[in-house]
Formats: sequence, C-alpha cells, structure tokens
Amino acid sequence: MVEENAIVQLKKLSKRFDQDQDVLSDIDLEVKEGEFISFVGPSGCGKSTLLRMLAGLTSVSEGALLIDGATPTEPRDDLYLVFQEANLLPWARVRENVELPMKLQGKPKITRQAVADAIVELVGLQDAADRFPRQLSGGMKMRVSIARALSVSPRILLLDEPFGALDAITRNQLNEDLLKIREKDPFTAFFVTHSVAEAVFLSTRIVVLESNPGRIADIIDVPHSYPRTVEFRESPEYFDLLARTSKSLRQQKGESE
Repeated sequence: MVEENAIVQLKKLSKRFDQDQDVLSDIDLEVKEGEFISFVGPSGCGKSTLLRMLAGLTSVSEGALLIDGATPTEPRDDLYLVFQEANLLPWARVRENVELPMKLQGKPKITRQAVADAIVELVGLQDAADRFPRQLSGGMKMRVSIARALSVSPRILLLDEPFGALDAITRNQLNEDLLKIREKDPFTAFFVTHSVAEAVFLSTRIVVLESNPGRIADIIDVPHSYPRTVEFRESPEYFDLLARTSKSLRQQKGESE
C-alpha cells in the first residue's frame, strides 16, 4: 500500500558494487512530503550509498527508486545533497558561495544577489556575508553549505553527516537552527548520522539499518511535534526514544560483529 502523499518510494531496492556482495538489500520505504528521515546503523551498512542513490549519483542494482511516482532519469532541480565537508570555494566570499547553484542554473545576477542575501540572513550569517571561508569557524562553514543548498529552494534535502566533525555544543545548536530554517523554508529531509541523539532530536522517523548487507532492521517513529527546543532534549519522551533507538542500534552492531 502506498502512503498518502508519498513522494519517495524505495521498493525492494538493492545495490551491489560487484557481483558477489550486496551493499544494500531489499530496502522498502515510503516517505511523505515534509518528513524528516534519519538513517542510523553500523559503519558500512550503506547509509551514504542510499543517499547517493536518492541523489542520482549511484545507480540502482535491483528494485525501484521512485520520486513522485517516476524513476529519476536526470538530476533534479528540487533535490540537493549536503556533504560532511562544506566544500566551499576558498576564493569566494560567503555570499558568492551561496549564489553558486543559482549561477549554475543561469539565474540573473540581480535575482541571485537578492536570494543570497535573504538566505544568508535566514542562517544567521548576515554579518559574515563578505568573509572568505578561511575566516569562518567549522559551524559557520556548515551554515554556508546549508544556505547554498537552500538557495535553490529544494523540495528534498539530503544531508550526509553534515555536523559529524563538529563539537557537541555546536552540533546541538546547528540541529536547532536547521529545524528553525526548515519551518521558514520547508523541505523533506533524508539525514545520515552516527549520533542517536541527533537523530531523535531532528526526525519524524528513524530508520535503523543492519549491515552485510544493509537492510532495514527497525523504523522508530518520533511523534513529538515541531518546533523542537532544548526542552525536548530534557523531556522523558526524548530519553525514552534515545534508549529505544540505542538498543536497536546495539542489536544491529552485535549482529555485524
């Protein structure tokens, strides 16, 4: 049965990079508009490969991947992938980095500048708009990377451990900021993380993967409404979900040892 308003469907999806070993196997998942899906699981279970398949950067070996009911045959303007590294142009200022996707799309300069200014303010970097990447902290660089993605108003945003290299305090703040940004500029999110706390805080659903090959072992609903703040992090509901997700993840790691 297809979920109402499902925009992404993975049907018996499998991926192998050689003939003897599946990286992902029999992935079944349907995602509705506006969901925030986090993938967690042992290293090597195919989380990042799954994002690359959604982005159209890696082909499907078996099964189907559908967006709006159709197999993507070319890159989509409404989908953007944010990597763990910010990958900013070192010779370009913050505003110019944010303008880059629009420039590649051929949008006029006056439009690019207006959108970039609005997005830079949205991510709280208006005072740093004329700085170069070397003048930014790690957290600020990730804000620029996310702003660059938001400049093209993606309907689907893929995030591959974007905060993995940051300290816990900065990561928590950027988690809160990401959800605030999403309230103002809504998108459906697919998020890869090794942090259970991050997955619980951000998600509508957490998909736990087992490895060898990567399969869906558990799907955990996070029924808490948005917006989410530090109060949610301190609530019994949060700690219950943290414990349940951690237990599920430990079971998958045990199976992979």
